[in-house]
Amino acid sequence: MPVEPFVSTPPLSFRGISDSLATLHLEGSECCLIHVDNPLRTEKRTYVNPQVRVGYNGEAYDATHPQELLMSSWQIFKALWENRIRRWVTSPRIKEWRVWKRVQKWKSLSIQHQEAGEICLINEMQVLVENGWAHV
Repeated sequence: MPVEPFVSTPPLSFRGISDSLATLHLEGSECCLIHVDNPLRTEKRTYVNPQVRVGYNGEAYDATHPQELLMSSWQIFKALWENRIRRWVTSPRIKEWRVWKRVQKWKSLSIQHQEAGEICLINEMQVLVENGWAHV
């Protein structure tokens, strides 16, 4: 990624979404928003590998990415069926529609409400916990 946007005036920096948008149970990752905000996005392509796992520090990474994951037969059975049921009752279109509806509600509250990174928004909230953050 070229360094120019980060050292220009004003410099490109990581950001989060508005707190007033987050109150509607939406979250946007700074790792996605930085690419939306990058002025070079129209000239250069960015490829993101969703399999890359990161952590804010080593302890937080280790706590959220255990090396060995031992599950009982019951936990495996339960997880398989939970996953199947979730796939049956939702779809990417439904998830996108929920986000879109919440953004429209947020925009209707004030003419000043604008978010360039709508593509980065997901129907989740993230909260700080002892070892980093958690999805709720």
